[in-house]
Amino acid sequence: MGDVDKWIEIVKECKYLPENELRKLCDMVCDILLEETNILPVSTPVTVCGDIHGQIIDEEILCVHGGLSPEIITLDQIRTIERNGEIPYKGAFCDLVWSDPEDMEYWGQSPRGAGWLFGHNVTKDFMAINNLDLICRAHQLVNEGIKYMFDGKLVTVWSAPNYCYRCGNVAAILSFETAQQRTTKIFLAVPDDERVIPKQNTTPYFL
Repeated sequence: MGDVDKWIEIVKECKYLPENELRKLCDMVCDILLEETNILPVSTPVTVCGDIHGQIIDEEILCVHGGLSPEIITLDQIRTIERNGEIPYKGAFCDLVWSDPEDMEYWGQSPRGAGWLFGHNVTKDFMAINNLDLICRAHQLVNEGIKYMFDGKLVTVWSAPNYCYRCGNVAAILSFETAQQRTTKIFLAVPDDERVIPKQNTTPYFL
C-alpha cells in the first residue's frame, strides 16, 4: 500500500510520482475497479468529464466511452462483458470503447479500424429498449467541447482543452442536477505563460 495523501500533494505541485509509487497507485486503482460492475449506478447531482464512462445516472442516462455495438441490445448484456484484460480488436467490448456516432440511420464501417459508426435509428432503438433519456459519451474530439446529436438524445463531452497542445479546441464538463436538469461549463486551456511546467529533467511516464 502507498500513501495516497502524499501522492496527492506531489501531484498538486505539478511533480511526477516516482515510477515505483505510480505502479503502486495503478495496482490499487485496478483492484478497486475490478470490484465494480460494468455499469455503476450513480445518483444526481453528478458532473460528467470527458472519458468518464460505465455509469448510469438516475437509471435514465447511460455514460459510455465510445458508443454502441450491434452485439449489444440491453444494458444487461453490457453487465456481462468480461473486461479484465486487453481490449480486443473486435466484438462488443471493442465497440463500446471505439464506436462513434455519425449522421446516418444504422451501422457503418468505422475509419478507426475498430468499432462501428452508428446512426440515429440505432440510438433511438437502443434507448427505447433500455428506457434511457440520454447517452453521454466522450472519446471523440469536438472543437466546441460538447456536441448533441440525434435530436438531443446523444451528447459527446470532451474535457481536454487544446488537445495535444495543438488542436485549439475548447473543452466542456456537463453537470446534472437531475436527469433532466443539466448545465454545461465551457473552458479554455491555461495560457502557455501561466502554465506550470514540470522540470525538464523529469522523465514522464508512458513514453
